[in-house]
Parts: sequence; C-alpha cells; structure tokens
Amino acid sequence: MGITDSLKAAGWVPEKSTVGDRQIMKGIFKCLFVDWKQEEDKGYGVQISGQFKIVETLVGTDSRSSFPEFRGYYKTEGEASGSKRNGLAKLLNGFFSVGKNVDTSTDEAFVESLNGLKGSAEVYIKGYEEKPRKQVDGTWVEDEGGDLKQGFTFLTEKNALKEAEKIKKKQGHPL
Repeated sequence: MGITDSLKAAGWVPEKSTVGDRQIMKGIFKCLFVDWKQEEDKGYGVQISGQFKIVETLVGTDSRSSFPEFRGYYKTEGEASGSKRNGLAKLLNGFFSVGKNVDTSTDEAFVESLNGLKGSAEVYIKGYEEKPRKQVDGTWVEDEGGDLKQGFTFLTEKNALKEAEKIKKKQGHPL
C-alpha cells in the first residue's frame, strides 16, 4: 500500500493548523491598560487602538499569553466618535467606569492623559465570542464564512464581581 493509499484508508482530511492562533477569551477579567496608538485610516476612518492585558481571571478562560488579550479599535471622527459601541466614547466610558478620567479638554491633554494611564489603569472586561460581520450595500450583516472574533465590553468593578459570582454559581463552582 502506498503513502496516499494509507492516508485515504486512515480517513485523513486536511485541517488548517491552529497552532499559534489566539484563543478567544471568555469570562470576566481584571485587565491592565498597556498601550494605545492612533491607527492609520485603512478604509474605516481614523481610529485609536487600545490594548489590555489580563492581570486576574475572575471567572473564565485562563490566559498564558505574553501579549495583550484584548484590543479595541475606537473611531475618532465625527458622530462615530460618540458611539458607545465602537467610538472613542466606549474607551473613555470604560475608564470612567473604574474611576479613571481622561482629560479631553485639548488633544495634547488627551494624549498626555492616555499616556499617564498606560501600565497603571486597571479595568474590568467581559470577554466573549463575536460573530464576524461584513458590509453589504452599506449595511453590516453577519459573515457566515468568517472566523469568530474576540469581543469585549467594559464593566464596573461591582458589576464584574457580581457577574463573575453569577457565572460561578451557574457552573457549580465551589466558591
């Protein structure tokens, strides 16, 4: 029997390797704001990216990554900047939820304020799987063929602890 015959007999089907892929973090986490930068316009408008590293898992997937687990992109232009879903308002509200204010009086004060939060601002994040979306005729729809993405939302400390406790009870966790 030849090599290819052996493969066929064994029922081999080609599979895409997932080694090195980032896993989707699901659960409630205490995270550290580690970095931010202004992104170039790649067809979505000018955005700021923010990166968050898990420092404590309240409930959910444990991370062994040396890279930031959560990265958000926040629109900074026009009405979109005020969106609580994907505008800069989402990031600023996330900081405000844990008592960290960002000075928005001037662009210089804003940059200085964000830089001051790097490495010291802890936020609470709920991580989840997000279905991929694509734009069709100006409307965003689910992309059935796309890969799942990391989704997350900010929580207050009180709500993070409450939700983590609820999830532990639901899972029969001994704590």
